[in-house]
Amino acid sequence: MYAGEVSWEEFREARGKPAVVVFGAIEPHGRHLPLDTDSIIPWELARRLEKKADVVVFPPVNFGYVYTLRKYPGAISLTSRTLHTVAEEIFSELFREGFTRILVIIGHGGNTGPVKSSLKELADDFDFRAAVVEWWKLTAVEAGHADEVESSLVLAAGHSLRKQPEQEPRKDYVCAVVPAPEDQFTPSGYIGKVGDISREKGERIYSEVVEKLEKVLEHDLLLES
Repeated sequence: MYAGEVSWEEFREARGKPAVVVFGAIEPHGRHLPLDTDSIIPWELARRLEKKADVVVFPPVNFGYVYTLRKYPGAISLTSRTLHTVAEEIFSELFREGFTRILVIIGHGGNTGPVKSSLKELADDFDFRAAVVEWWKLTAVEAGHADEVESSLVLAAGHSLRKQPEQEPRKDYVCAVVPAPEDQFTPSGYIGKVGDISREKGERIYSEVVEKLEKVLEHDLLLES
């Protein structure tokens, strides 16, 4: 069920089911992927999960905390404090409405900290169980930024490449460096390999991740109880 598509009466009957909330972003993804890649992928995961599980999918939060790629046009960022507040208020409203099991699908790494911290603070006042999932940690394939994994997932979600990417060099930093180094990404703004991009690859990864999301629902959120 999609929360935004039903009436309040139908919505009332869905209270108590696991709720799925997506946190995406508007951020540069090289010259070859759209700015909303970090929203396209987690939303497609939520859409596919909805076909397999009895969940309520809420409209996505498509703006996030963007830091490392702000030198490129198109990095439209909330502050981490604002994202924390937005997440906290969304979750508080879900709890008020009777949703106490929440699956959060993170599409952009910068969102993870603010979203998690909002839930940790709410745990003092509400009785709930939430699982915060960065989708790229549920696949055996190593994923970068705007690399062949994300590119394949965008294709499998029904979108197209903006142009054909070429492999570019970049410096490989061992740890997170602050402020973000100019050469942390390739000149066009990606990390990883871009030579093996296909819809078929994207479909395989979607299947793998959705299967693991089902397990999160069943085991981490105690869907069977």
